[in-house]
Amino acid sequence: MENKTIKILLAVVVFFEVVCASEVDLVSERYILYNMNDNSILLQKGSHDEVSIASLTKIMTVIVAIENISDYNDKITIKKSMIEDIDWDVAITGFKVGEKVSYDDLLYAAILSSGADAVNALAESISGSRNEFVNLMNQKVNELGLKNTHFQNAIGLYSKSNYSSAYDMAQILTYALKNKKFKTIFETNNYKLSNGKKIKSTIEKYNQNNNLNISFITGSKTGYISKAGFCLASTATLNNVNYLLITLNAFSNESSIHIKDHIKAYNYFNNNYSYKKIVDDEDIITTIKTKYAKEKNIDIKSNVSISKYLKNDFDKSKIEYIYNGKDEVSYFTHQGTKLGIVKVNYNGETLDEFDLIYHGKLTFSILAFLWINKLWILFSLLFIFLLIYTKNDKKKKYHKHKHS
Repeated sequence: MENKTIKILLAVVVFFEVVCASEVDLVSERYILYNMNDNSILLQKGSHDEVSIASLTKIMTVIVAIENISDYNDKITIKKSMIEDIDWDVAITGFKVGEKVSYDDLLYAAILSSGADAVNALAESISGSRNEFVNLMNQKVNELGLKNTHFQNAIGLYSKSNYSSAYDMAQILTYALKNKKFKTIFETNNYKLSNGKKIKSTIEKYNQNNNLNISFITGSKTGYISKAGFCLASTATLNNVNYLLITLNAFSNESSIHIKDHIKAYNYFNNNYSYKKIVDDEDIITTIKTKYAKEKNIDIKSNVSISKYLKNDFDKSKIEYIYNGKDEVSYFTHQGTKLGIVKVNYNGETLDEFDLIYHGKLTFSILAFLWINKLWILFSLLFIFLLIYTKNDKKKKYHKHKHS
């Protein structure tokens, strides 16, 4: 029974990812796109697959390094052990043995130029060894509760033990961007090292022969090894909407293919989606009965305004409010009382839900109050009693007068 439930859940996830992925056709085999304004997933495919992520590994490397550095101006001496075993085809910044560089130099070099020499220098100077530093990275994986990530090296070299997923990388990047230092580095395109050398972000290098419009991309980290293909993590802002996109495993001879995927995804949503008001504070949600009031019924308005990032063909007239709550309010119901919950449905999908709060105003009815509480019976009995009492009193006075 448990296995059957798991299979059903997996089928739902796969179906959801296929539906999402069908909206935009990307070359990258796995990806996830977020609208960061409301932390919603716009697009995804194979987002939980455990795969090689190449130099996107350095996103975790740098945030862990930042959290273990007390002074970014401290100088580090480049040792032979930091650069001697780097393969010829791995990106380096070009630091020399004996050169003194700052932690700032190493951090910027690790992200912008994707330098393996910078990464090794960070790992050895912070933890004493690369393996100990990788242990810190995996501790951070556990802290963030990531299920499909494990690091075996800090550079992003291929290893069956060095993997992540598009979803997990989005969580890592989102976490890292909360750090002011990391955010500044990630969003920097050009930087001058303390030795005078100028470095620029790898996305700029990939794009230098293509002249693609990437002006709206606010930050990036590229990655490439043959086993992982082209990978890219980026953020972008278009029409005040902030996006975050992770694409993995774009296998192509075209070195800018991952950049084109990001441009395509960002432009598609910018051109076809926008924020639409699904609930207005004057919308009548339901009409319910009243108690102790002259009004028999009262319209209950939403008193909230909700907008959602939706396709431009959105038709508000098709919005359906599903109210679940009290079916009656009293003259004595206090303003601000929660009446129930409202689900906002559109084309069979629940877009949002909110608490329906009472802000109405009723006119008190003494007759309704007496009738509902059956006090009319008491008043009727009192009236009858008064009639009888008055009649008897008159009889007594009459007899007294007659005998006198």
